Amino acid sequence: MHMATRFAITAAIFVLLPMDFTAAKERTAEEFRAYASRRIAKIGDQQLTAFVDAVDRDSDGMITDDEFANRIDVFQQIFESVQPIPRGAGHALPDNWLTDFEQARKKSTETGKPILAMFSASWCGPCKAMIANVYPTDEAKQALDAFVPVYIDSEKHPDLATKNDIRAFPTFICFDTTGEAMDQHVGGGDVDKFVEMLATFVESATKLEQESAK
Repeated sequence: MHMATRFAITAAIFVLLPMDFTAAKERTAEEFRAYASRRIAKIGDQQLTAFVDAVDRDSDGMITDDEFANRIDVFQQIFESVQPIPRGAGHALPDNWLTDFEQARKKSTETGKPILAMFSASWCGPCKAMIANVYPTDEAKQALDAFVPVYIDSEKHPDLATKNDIRAFPTFICFDTTGEAMDQHVGGGDVDKFVEMLATFVESATKLEQESAK
């Protein structure tokens, strides 16, 4: 398999949804190809074939449960190896959001506030929806006041995505002032769900702070 062909899939969108026939012990490569084509956007036939071939490790034309379970790791390995092609900047982040993790760590140390990191990508639809419809609201702004919010473009910072085992977008991680992960949530949502998630993160941060003070 040509490396450039195999790695071209990194520009695609891989949506982590349950497979339609998860009860099966194994499925044919063609069945997996049909599944993957529904879950990956903006991918050509050649790139799709490369991905299916990579998942089918023993090249027997069948995708076993173990091979299917490894599909995300295969995608992640490809994602780690090559800088993807950005799909567009999308909506602008509010002014209170940073885009540099080290800068967020510095501000977190100065303010004593935990970091809220949103791991995303320029092509992530749910991420764009939250940036456009959730973050500008008064409820979200008020809840975010307890954090140092930072947007991590996983296409530009694959090292951070790999280090934190990011497998879907958006993934939210709450870090303490030292940059240590305390809590995590995968998936987007509306204003109420976002504020609820932040409240859970505050509880986690408070609990760890109390335990460390003992």
